[in-house]
Amino acid sequence: MAQTPHEMDRDLQAGVAELLERMAGHTAHVGVAVRGGMVMLFGEVGSTAERLQTRQAAMGVLGVRGVADEIVVREPGTPGASDADLTKLANRLLAMDAAVPTGTVRAGVRGCVLTLSGAVAVTGQRDAAARVVRNLPGIVGLCNDIRVAGPATDGDSLSS
Repeated sequence: MAQTPHEMDRDLQAGVAELLERMAGHTAHVGVAVRGGMVMLFGEVGSTAERLQTRQAAMGVLGVRGVADEIVVREPGTPGASDADLTKLANRLLAMDAAVPTGTVRAGVRGCVLTLSGAVAVTGQRDAAARVVRNLPGIVGLCNDIRVAGPATDGDSLSS
């Protein structure tokens, strides 16, 4: 049976993430999102060379159509991203994820705590939104205030 575009994106995301995990430690703070074969890299690395190596590695994965590089070069010991920067990045990640319906969920960050709000049709979409932003570097807490408009089904909670 042929894979759906969502399944292909999930496999591609897993492949890129696995490759980055195998690379020499510098990619430990880099996350991956995929939509339509387009990869978005986010997080932070310690040098421009590490940023370029990470981007080139992602481009080399079979099936990657392009890479959006949102990686920040941050020298060790320097302050982290601002709440505004984290909010922008979280909203971009939500917009890229095929499991989160476009325009239904918004992210906001205050004091490095990310809050999700909005309304979705099923519980699986609510869970998917949380999964997308859960490991965002710089976030210390997650408050999921997304309302589920439709009734919960057995399959909803199994999709996360």
